[in-house]
Amino acid sequence: MTPREGQNNIFLSLSIYQTKPLKKEGAMNFKISEFCHFVNGKNNLVALFNALTLGVVILDKETAKIFREAKGGIVSAEMIESFCSNGENDLLDQLVKNKLVFPLGQQVDLEDYTKIQAGLGYKRIGILYLLMTDVCNLSCGYCFVENLMPKNHTFSKMTPEVARFGIDLFAESLGKSDGIEEPQIIFYGGEPLVNFNVVREALEYITKSKADGRLPDNTSITINTNGTLINDGIATILKKVDNLNIAISLDGPKEIHDLCRPYHNGIGSYEDVMKGYQCLQNNGVDAGFCCTINRHNVEQLDQIARWFVDELGAKSLGFNILIESRKASKVRGDVKYYAELTAQKIIDSFRFFREKGIYEDRIMRKVNAFIDGHIYYHDCGGCGQQIVMSPNGMVGVCQGYLGTKKYFTNPDSKFDPLEHPFWEQWRHRSPLFMPQCKNCIALSTCGGGCPYSADLRNGSIWELDDIFCIHAKTTVEFLIKDLIEQTTSSK
Repeated sequence: MTPREGQNNIFLSLSIYQTKPLKKEGAMNFKISEFCHFVNGKNNLVALFNALTLGVVILDKETAKIFREAKGGIVSAEMIESFCSNGENDLLDQLVKNKLVFPLGQQVDLEDYTKIQAGLGYKRIGILYLLMTDVCNLSCGYCFVENLMPKNHTFSKMTPEVARFGIDLFAESLGKSDGIEEPQIIFYGGEPLVNFNVVREALEYITKSKADGRLPDNTSITINTNGTLINDGIATILKKVDNLNIAISLDGPKEIHDLCRPYHNGIGSYEDVMKGYQCLQNNGVDAGFCCTINRHNVEQLDQIARWFVDELGAKSLGFNILIESRKASKVRGDVKYYAELTAQKIIDSFRFFREKGIYEDRIMRKVNAFIDGHIYYHDCGGCGQQIVMSPNGMVGVCQGYLGTKKYFTNPDSKFDPLEHPFWEQWRHRSPLFMPQCKNCIALSTCGGGCPYSADLRNGSIWELDDIFCIHAKTTVEFLIKDLIEQTTSSK
């Protein structure tokens, strides 16, 4: 009967709460939280999990049965203590402390829910996307940017003036935002290195802005690239940039990668990606990888995870769950099967990464929230926390709308994204404000997935990102079961 405590970012472990017994006057009845979920684990153990506050208490199966079968969700203190009371580690105290039960007549659930919702009201921007171009030298079959451009779309490249405007706007917004520990500037596309001359000028301007004090010194820079255009000249320039991350898109070994990431002439890009990666290594520039999970690689994903580590020596990796329209899902196959298999394969890969000490961003977002017991409001910075600068100078909340320009605006001299209605709306787009999410076990660890995907598939950012939902639920159930397993193995 022990709630969990996190020891580090990857390994889950437990310790026993030492609490003072709850003071009780006469007979007391307790209400089981409406956010309480039951998860069966090994060795006849059951976890009671508060999906709102992330409190966990692990019980034996027979004791848990009291709560499962409680009429009207009400139990008495005497009933609980008759099953388990061991003095210093009083079961009732643990249940109350973890918000799994509360005295009948109190409004603990409502108070917690309202308080947590209030946390979404903070206006802060900590991410800048610079879309250097909407042109790409590849023709990836699943690309949600290139493949969804309107037929009459005019492709363009960002100018130095637009890049500087975006950086200045970000610096100004950052100065008005509290609680941003590490600001991020992300170069994106299309393929950003198609416009490398302006990338270089923007990098120089960021460095100057740090020196002038307009940007914090710890502002990180990420370049998301397909890697095919990297050469010694580019690598030499990138090596001089402080706090730089290179994220190369790679879907696995050659025979898998080339299925969905060819050039426009149909020739696979794998060999050139590897040349670019090797060029960075030869010049002392670190790079990580982004792997998009699609039907071409999901079956082998756990093997691909091992390949990244064993063959390429990857120290970090990020899995991208496919963004596709409902129409595309029907063409490509059973979306439910894809979503369930993706969720399980990410978990299988995590087990391997945990052994090797490798950080995979997709699942670690949820692991960290679960271990630390903090609410994960958003899975995407687009939820009111980022500025997206388009190549033509428009400003938006999400790069997914680059083609349609929905949720983009032309800024004037008084433009302030922190006060703009687009950012206000997206800031509140969280499971905590979505009634259809209230009874979900992943309520406070999900983050709501991708609003753009929800809009694309289901017609509104306020609908569910149904592919992501399966990943979120499967992951939190795994984490709870893993917690139970590690509890018993540590004894």
